Amino acid sequence: MKIKNILLLILSTIILSSCGAYKMVNIGDVEKVDFKGMVNNKISLELQVPVSNPNGYKLKIKSMDLDVTINGNYIGKMKIANQIIIPAKSSEIQVFPVDIYVKNVLAGMSSLYKIRNASSFEMEIDGTIKVKALLRGKIIQVKEKQQVRI
Repeated sequence: MKIKNILLLILSTIILSSCGAYKMVNIGDVEKVDFKGMVNNKISLELQVPVSNPNGYKLKIKSMDLDVTINGNYIGKMKIANQIIIPAKSSEIQVFPVDIYVKNVLAGMSSLYKIRNASSFEMEIDGTIKVKALLRGKIIQVKEKQQVRI
């Protein structure tokens, strides 16, 4: 009888959590990019992005697998350095610590050297982001192209 009650409680929680009205999370354009360092073929950056989460629960970005192109030149794969948590009912600039694994170090450094004195550059990302909210996870397809200020 005890196991039946526990199972009923778990199923009720799952059903009730999936019934809540989901509000769309708004993600703005990257406002700032801070270079944190480079080791071997890994470039560490912090991206400052405005994020508005109107939901009553936090969101966890578990992983990213994004192809990065800068000014038309493929650079490599972008992954998060560690899990990112977006607080419930928030509207603020979030810091995204990311690592870009450069496919060709020489070509990647050449592209980054060209943009070091520029005030902005065109960045294109294409891939997937894995997000978890409450008990549910979701994989989001991303394809964005935008001008980024340095």
